[in-house]
Amino acid sequence: MSEAAVRCGWWGWEAVVSRDEMRDPGAGPRLSDADFFGGCLDVARPSMRDVASAADRQDFATARRIFAVAVRGELQPEKYLALPRQPLPPTALAPDESIAGAAERIVRGELISCSRPHPFPGEIDWTLDPTPEGYREWTMQLNRHPEWSILALRYRETGDERFADSFVRMFLGWVRRVLVPIDRPGNETTTWRTIEAGIRMGAHWPTAIHAFLASPVLTDDVLVDWCKSVWEHGRRLWRSHRARNWLIMEMNGLAQIGILYPMLSHAQQWREYALERLAAELECQVHPDGVHGELSTNYHQVVVRNYEQVRDVADAYGVSWPEVFDPWLESMHSVNLGLMQPDGSLPDLNDGRQRPVAPLLHRAVARYPHRADLRWAHTEGRDGRPPAWTSVAFPHAGYYVMRTGWGQEAVWGLFDGGPFGLAHQHEDKLNLLVHAYGQPMLVEAGNYAYDASPMRTYVRSTRAHNTIRVDGQDQNRAQHFDRDAVDLQVTSRAQWASSARVDAVEATYDEGYGTNGSPTVRHTRRVFLIKAGFETLGPMFLVVDRLLPEDDALHTYEILWHLRGRVQAEGLVVAGTSRGTARLAVASSAVDGMTVRVVAGQREPEWQGWVSVGTHQQGEYAPIPTAIYDVAAAGPLRVVTVLYPSPPGAPCAVRGVCASTDVADTAVQIATATGEWLRLDEETLLSERALHS
Repeated sequence: MSEAAVRCGWWGWEAVVSRDEMRDPGAGPRLSDADFFGGCLDVARPSMRDVASAADRQDFATARRIFAVAVRGELQPEKYLALPRQPLPPTALAPDESIAGAAERIVRGELISCSRPHPFPGEIDWTLDPTPEGYREWTMQLNRHPEWSILALRYRETGDERFADSFVRMFLGWVRRVLVPIDRPGNETTTWRTIEAGIRMGAHWPTAIHAFLASPVLTDDVLVDWCKSVWEHGRRLWRSHRARNWLIMEMNGLAQIGILYPMLSHAQQWREYALERLAAELECQVHPDGVHGELSTNYHQVVVRNYEQVRDVADAYGVSWPEVFDPWLESMHSVNLGLMQPDGSLPDLNDGRQRPVAPLLHRAVARYPHRADLRWAHTEGRDGRPPAWTSVAFPHAGYYVMRTGWGQEAVWGLFDGGPFGLAHQHEDKLNLLVHAYGQPMLVEAGNYAYDASPMRTYVRSTRAHNTIRVDGQDQNRAQHFDRDAVDLQVTSRAQWASSARVDAVEATYDEGYGTNGSPTVRHTRRVFLIKAGFETLGPMFLVVDRLLPEDDALHTYEILWHLRGRVQAEGLVVAGTSRGTARLAVASSAVDGMTVRVVAGQREPEWQGWVSVGTHQQGEYAPIPTAIYDVAAAGPLRVVTVLYPSPPGAPCAVRGVCASTDVADTAVQIATATGEWLRLDEETLLSERALHS
């Protein structure tokens, strides 16, 4: 160790670094040879002793050569590359693009981030944002380096050194120009956010270094700079990590540094710390019912995937992992099964993503062989057996899933009666989704690019969901939301009951509307799924909304239903018009002055009638018909809506609904296509099994 070495706590531990460690060298990595060889290696390892000895003599050329030889001997490419491969982000590929085609495109300097391609005829500008409307994610995700995984996969298939050369040129261009921040928080900068640092270390960087390790293009000097940058990643992840799903990705990256690079001075400390944090975060971030606290079907998968990846690497390298992982991850996999729609996909909840469940359970069926239901979902019914239950409640997350069965033609609904979520939230409490007879029928706008566009604002708003706006205003839970006060152990205030004939759920929204967040009106929604139908009618949803104002003023209400396919309105019934496919009829009880309009693709005076499509990137949205029931009333109000799904070829069986506006009343009458009036009662529907908290 050089005489210039001093003790420094700047990085959050007593690290040994030289006095010039905080300099700005103008080109990365920041670590000098003296810093790296003199203070960043585990000199207790036999392979590093000669490196340290050469560094003490200031013979850095020898230190580099010996270090590179040692690293090539300690890394284990065949072991790492045999691990289950994480899927490439679809937003880094062109539509229907093969790995071979993507690799050739990358060699030409054409990169894709967030589904938007951009050519780089010369050096890559890693800070560039070529997108409209401030989509900073393009730059951030560019710096996750999925291209390096693509090049690595193609190199292993072909041995073509063009791919290794392209990788090395990109790496050197990045590491020279994109310097690790010295004291910036983890969420700052577009190139060194800690989420990107974690993803780089947990996915694309280890794939690349193990794939290209034997390439002659990967010289000793390149390998030294690589390991310097890995150490810089480690200390940034240690020092500046954040919370929620970011923390899981950060700790995945930090754990992998600690496992894969044992020659680094803090490898064991980083590894142990990361695994301890990951174990603790399961209880901190996941509801007891297994749903991740952000309540997003996308970030739920992100968290599961990162835990599975850490465990795969730990198992392969003989590192013990916390036993608490297993029961929590099994519960999280079970959530995917419980939420699954009849077509085998997940609903697009909050900043979620609609994706097939089967591939998400690949690791689960290996880890939990006793779960025949997970195997059934993973094999799409070819093996195992469906769950013995049908409908299911996630009472902490507030998701209530109603279904008539597990077949593809089943009638399915999901009601959101829960909390706001820790992040990635939408203002959508009391939202309802419906899937029936193989078709999505009642949907929401979904997720969209994290930019500053009107579409991004729309998808997060109440008006993009199937609930009620008050006085032209959206729900506003965000204004009063205190993330630090969230208790994941507390169940939602919703009430739920399920029997063989009827599912019933009830929840209340009383957290305010508009910019002031005033609670002005209390909205209680009760939803029934009558599974076997009623008399001459098939399975249907009965939705009862009770609106209780705090005052005697006149309030306006917009009752929203986002539909799929062509529809037409007749009176207070809005129904699908195509008999060739399954369709949904929406029939509302009458209120004085109530009108109904169908909006699709509206931009002015505000966005309405849109759905996100594709991978939720910029420009990926399409119009959908949205039925809006407008009503003005003073005092308490009860509105009853029947949502009646019909299988292909069947006529619409519902012609209208009659119900009192008195909130104390529970009677409902449904007019059928045959001219009958069928009488239902909320209390009768509940009599088989009373609602319970």
